[in-house]
Amino acid sequence: MLCLVGMSEFGRNEMRFELLREYLQGNPLWIQYVKVPLATLGYESSYDVFVKAHGGGLSGQAQAISLGIARALLKVSEDHRVPLRKEGLLTRDARVVERKKVGLKKARKAPQFSKR
Repeated sequence: MLCLVGMSEFGRNEMRFELLREYLQGNPLWIQYVKVPLATLGYESSYDVFVKAHGGGLSGQAQAISLGIARALLKVSEDHRVPLRKEGLLTRDARVVERKKVGLKKARKAPQFSKR
């Protein structure tokens, strides 16, 4: 995922929440995920945010965007670490899909057992 955060030239948020709302299908929880890092530091309209996310579902992308914005704000100033860490915005969700094993249909699903 690519996340660029820069100072806003015109005091507007380039992440335009209309486009964000359209992309995240109007789901208020996903939109909230994306807004939290900027709102935590009080920068809702101070930065332009450009994001390119791919892979996974929209929920995972919303959380990845949140992490990307938090990490980008951390590069702006190291003083942001404490409030972002306190909100849990710098922690990556380490869960990944379990691999398929040989002889099984999926990661844990075995073929039907036949006694005879």
